[in-house]
Amino acid sequence: MARILLRSLLAIYLLFNHQVRSADYGVGFDLALDYGVASVYFSNGTAVNIAKIPGGPAYKQMMRATEVLDGRATAYHTWFGDILEVGTGAAQAFLGLRSVGDLLSLRLGSRDTHSQSLSPMLKALKTATESYLEASISAAEVVVPFPVSDAYLDILRSTCFSLSLHMPMSAQPPAGILAARAHGMVGKCNIVTRDKGSEQGQADDPMQLILTVDYTQAALTALLVVEECGVFEYRRVLHDTSLGVDGLSGGSDTNRGDLVRALQSFTRLPLEDDNGDELGRISNLVLLGESAGDQRLHDVLKDVLGERFHRLATTVSGEHTKNIDPLYAASRGVAEDCWDRLEYQSKRAQVVSDCYNLRLSDAKATQ
Repeated sequence: MARILLRSLLAIYLLFNHQVRSADYGVGFDLALDYGVASVYFSNGTAVNIAKIPGGPAYKQMMRATEVLDGRATAYHTWFGDILEVGTGAAQAFLGLRSVGDLLSLRLGSRDTHSQSLSPMLKALKTATESYLEASISAAEVVVPFPVSDAYLDILRSTCFSLSLHMPMSAQPPAGILAARAHGMVGKCNIVTRDKGSEQGQADDPMQLILTVDYTQAALTALLVVEECGVFEYRRVLHDTSLGVDGLSGGSDTNRGDLVRALQSFTRLPLEDDNGDELGRISNLVLLGESAGDQRLHDVLKDVLGERFHRLATTVSGEHTKNIDPLYAASRGVAEDCWDRLEYQSKRAQVVSDCYNLRLSDAKATQ
């Protein structure tokens, strides 16, 4: 019995031992309709923008043909502090970990045209990142501008796996949410960190409504996002390829009017939260994408938001909390998320390792 126990513990130890070392960095890729960008987030809190890679014809066609989901997303959490207290099954579900069988089924499944269209872009971003780091990478998080189907996510995961890349989380939220995180728009609450023995803690940050606008040559993608206690949930999605810079290149009043009307309708308030309370104002604005500095977009936002635009314009100039290039805002946010999840996994692996060593000592003592 002791030998069986030792073998089982040894197998667990070998499975997790390679992760016990703390994560030095996280890697994030943002896939826009016409291009992809990569960033690296380091454990000391700094980040580096790696590269912007233009997409080829097949990539652009595939991204434009991707179905945009407009239903409400699963809540996205930014905290990991006390999750080690959750059971293994729950923790795996939270992290989106997949079994070896799942990975093999993805790897051995048919590689359709969508996967073939994604592969060159992901490979180029991986190569650029490895060139900067002067090291191989085995994990990266990937984000896209809008909510996508599980089928698309399966293709994305299998394509990453074919390139020897692991996605620590099985499904990321849309790019705007990660850009908001990169700007530090994360509320602080005592739900997780409150000292259980204390009678009162610091007041929680209020719920906030965030408008994110991802603007590129190819499309306008906007989200209305509710954030509370580090949990993000998008409530509205607007994605329109006719309202990107290329679509409005004529510059006519009619084209500008289409953009104004689309954003006016999209930002119409109030918006109800899960408790039935009304959210009557936008708390923060995030602009991201290659054309986030487009003056026409800024003028339209002034028309749509009125005086609120001047109050929210700090995020337009990147002065909210961090000076971040809008092109890399989402990739920086998802790189930080990648580091968080790898760090959590390494801490959990350390717990397993410590448990193994303790049981090993006990088993030897009973022999």
